[in-house]
Amino acid sequence: MFNLDRNTLIITAIVLVLILAFISLYFTNINIGILNWFGDLIYNFLTPFLNFINNLYSGIFHFFHTLFSINEVNQEIAELKEQNQILERQIMYLQYINRENMRLRELLDFKEQVNYEMVGADVTANSPSVWEQTITINKGKNDGIAERMPVITYNGYLVGRIDYAGSNSSQVRLITENQFVVGGIVSRSDSREIGLVRGSGRSDKLSIMDNIAWNADIESGDIIYTSGLSDNFPSGIKIGEVQSVDVDNYGLSQKAEVMLFINRVTIEELMVITNFKVDHNVE
Repeated sequence: MFNLDRNTLIITAIVLVLILAFISLYFTNINIGILNWFGDLIYNFLTPFLNFINNLYSGIFHFFHTLFSINEVNQEIAELKEQNQILERQIMYLQYINRENMRLRELLDFKEQVNYEMVGADVTANSPSVWEQTITINKGKNDGIAERMPVITYNGYLVGRIDYAGSNSSQVRLITENQFVVGGIVSRSDSREIGLVRGSGRSDKLSIMDNIAWNADIESGDIIYTSGLSDNFPSGIKIGEVQSVDVDNYGLSQKAEVMLFINRVTIEELMVITNFKVDHNVE
């Protein structure tokens, strides 16, 4: 225990009496000079300590408040991330719908310009082989599809022809296949030169149009359509664009590299022309 002598007790008592007197005077507004001076002295002495204690309390309070708020902040961040993912999926879906609507509008514009009877189909599978250039569609014999019918994109680009027709699905042989041959004609009215467009075997490789006359008027930028001369495809379907022209067969003919239009679009919906009479005796 602490041992307090008589003098210490007297000094402590005097200090307590003065503090109580100061407090009483502060609240009663009694003006006594020496007590006011002593009160100011005590106030000035205690104020730094009181401020320190207040700041310490505020710092501790804010620290624990922030600490206990971390879980709430993390929960809000998780909810915001989930909402952001939902919005991103919605945006992607809307973009897909917008692209689909654009394709359908182009299809309607194309159908108004031609007299073909066509059946729409969706692509359900692609060939797993680079060299086996085929795709599968979700329409077959039950929908009026038959082998060797021409197939085009929604905006009228030549895709290929029906290679096999099942009951409810069909296989389409693409014009990129290396055995595929179709008669082509330059769309320019002052040219109208003809040749044979052959598949390159790869979608990332240019096709070749050969058997072009040595003096034919054909140049880079010309648009090639189906000629309709082989009775395998109707005339006037867009095939591709000429990229370059070179001499062939020792100068006796010309050949051109052609960028196929189907390589510029995503093949998701197709149209099968059902009212074109194919000559099954001509390959």
